[in-house]
Amino acid sequence: METMKRRSFVSGVTTGALGLALIGLAACSSGESTPTSGTPAPSGSAGLSGPLVFVSNTGDKTLTSVALKGDSGNAVVNTIDAAKFENVALGDMQFSVGEWVFVNLTAANKVATIDPLTAATPVHEVNLPSGTRPVHIYRDPNDGEVIWSMNDGDNAPGTTTPGDDLVNCPTQTGGSVTVMHNSHLGPGANPPAVQRTICVLADGHKVTAFSSGAGVPKRAFVSSATSGEIAVIDDQDGSPTYLQMIHRIDLCKSNKETGLPTPAICNPENATGTTPFTLNNSAPHGIRWSKLTKKVYSIQEGYGEIAEIDPTTYAITNTFDFAGTPYTGYGISPDGRYLLLRGETKAPQPQAVKLGIIDLSAATPAIASLTIPELDGTSNGTFATGGSSFKFSPDGKRFYFLVGNSNDVAVTKKDRLFAFDASTLSAAPPALTLLPNGEISLLQTGRHSLDVLAQGTGEAKYIVVSNSGSPGSVSIINAADNAIKDTVTVGTNPGAVLVYQTGAAQAGNQASN
Repeated sequence: METMKRRSFVSGVTTGALGLALIGLAACSSGESTPTSGTPAPSGSAGLSGPLVFVSNTGDKTLTSVALKGDSGNAVVNTIDAAKFENVALGDMQFSVGEWVFVNLTAANKVATIDPLTAATPVHEVNLPSGTRPVHIYRDPNDGEVIWSMNDGDNAPGTTTPGDDLVNCPTQTGGSVTVMHNSHLGPGANPPAVQRTICVLADGHKVTAFSSGAGVPKRAFVSSATSGEIAVIDDQDGSPTYLQMIHRIDLCKSNKETGLPTPAICNPENATGTTPFTLNNSAPHGIRWSKLTKKVYSIQEGYGEIAEIDPTTYAITNTFDFAGTPYTGYGISPDGRYLLLRGETKAPQPQAVKLGIIDLSAATPAIASLTIPELDGTSNGTFATGGSSFKFSPDGKRFYFLVGNSNDVAVTKKDRLFAFDASTLSAAPPALTLLPNGEISLLQTGRHSLDVLAQGTGEAKYIVVSNSGSPGSVSIINAADNAIKDTVTVGTNPGAVLVYQTGAAQAGNQASN
């Protein structure tokens, strides 16, 4: 095994560049090790010997792990009971370079840590305190041993402090982000710990993107939907302002506020001050980093546009307006070249999911709609009935689209996963070509989630799809022929699935949302 690298962090409460309270808790030493199959764990049992699928069972609030063997032999390894998670529903899941799995416990204001590697079965270790209502969770591409949890703040009915992190930011107001650092269990090592919680003054649902790469300042860009702004946090380890908020970007646009029921006044704001910005209606919800252009892309759902942001100057350098298009959401290809747009048409137009792209490598990037007749009759669905989702394989060659379910009579295709050849996006005109047997009929359970097992250079090997129900199940799909090979019974109403394998985070082999 390679020698573990170690870090230590100072605990306590410090004040950042903007004068905000930055609450730092005891941190940990860290490192990586990749035991081979059958390596004895500290307990004396054999450790992990292959990929695992972690399944969040929303009905009984448990976490099931399934050994992913291939076309057959897939079986439940263990189920961690709800008591370990303080009997609250499980949220987003993420894994780190240090071979840990992190699970948001939204109602408990905590993040659970799971050691999937050292013992014969995954072990729940500790629930770390984060902030009020953690929802999304990310692995830091600048340091894969670091995990960020977005704390959306208070949402109790009738609350007088909507969106505030009452745990960490009672005086500053606004939500926060919590940064955690891992280590791997073993002689002399410690479990993961909270490194710092950062108050961002802004309310609302939070998502983030990280700037990285040669010559690029390492920053975390955190958008807050209610406030309509982006916080910029220094992510350069060793910097005097590391993990401090150093700037804020106001997304307010006067021409977009005109005509709205409660238009905001887009007044100048102090980007390095400690006073909350004036609320606006931009509603940012979706932010991505392009390794190709080295720019940040933020979608403002309230304005119907995507803004391109320079990570050095924080200036908006370009915008893409969705006026006259059906698009309302987007993702990005692993190479950073394409913004993949998603929307839906309804009556009087034919019912269909619509996909489009923006080729960021073009001299003048513009929206190009894709013609995909196989998606006629499909829907993006709703949270209640089951929403759509998609993933690229990490090598960018495959694109998987899981349609949503809807009770609308015009929706004729439900419980479907579509597998496309994404290499044809570079064709003229660009296209997503359905692979042979690429329209995959799933169990008719109404709600599904997916993740991709990628190996080697990021090639998709298997797709795992959860099927709600009591009991629920996961379907194992071979990426070579797009056929369901096996179905494994898990807990009640499984939701999110996460495919984990040793070294996957270090190799970057995790499909992009």
